[in-house]
Amino acid sequence: MLTTMRPWSRFVCCILVSLVGGWSVGESRAAELQSPDGSFFGEVSHEFKTMTATRYQHKTEVDRAAGSYRYDCVGFVSYALRQSAPQAWASVVAACSIRKGYFPSPPRYQTFFASLAAKPQAGWQAVVKVSELQPGDIVSWDHKTETAVGHAVVIAGVPKPEEGADGVWLVEVYDSTGAPHQDDSRAEDSRAESIEPGGRRTGLGRGVMALIADPGTGALSGYRWSPKAKTVVVPIAAGRPTA
Repeated sequence: MLTTMRPWSRFVCCILVSLVGGWSVGESRAAELQSPDGSFFGEVSHEFKTMTATRYQHKTEVDRAAGSYRYDCVGFVSYALRQSAPQAWASVVAACSIRKGYFPSPPRYQTFFASLAAKPQAGWQAVVKVSELQPGDIVSWDHKTETAVGHAVVIAGVPKPEEGADGVWLVEVYDSTGAPHQDDSRAEDSRAESIEPGGRRTGLGRGVMALIADPGTGALSGYRWSPKAKTVVVPIAAGRPTA
């Protein structure tokens, strides 16, 4: 069951909720419609290009025919997986023991992705190094605070090392959030609705952030919400849907 959020806390990437087997899926309509090319990244791109309205919220409410996408970060990722990669989604559900009508929290996605190298799952490929990330890969991290549990993004472009900053890789991502990244599409996108009157635009969008690589192994070790923000070292992992 979702908790009632104080207005100031609603912009945090994934707000802490009471969890019993995952996060509530909510409602989706016209779910039989598929992305043009059938791939996970094709589905993500399709949602962004065809949406007429989007908003960041914890209850997933999708009217695909109308182009309306209202969800949070893992609601976005989970909906796109169910639409385009049923085998990958089934593996997540089974491995994370997700009840019907729920989907994984960011920490559960992170744990699932971190296990892929040692325990392969149908429909998934492990991605360990930041330099190996490709468009369509999912990155999730566990970052518990008083109001948040973490976040999940979909890689939208090829990561590029930041000049003069060892281990810092700049990358464009898709996500559903109320907190913009650098060069964020939501700022000027009239389709993105604000949570509060006069507030920042939220929902599905694209922006630039930084992912941090371990200096010895090149493996994911943290993130920066935007390239100039403070580095946050957290449990973080990536997975690539293959089916």
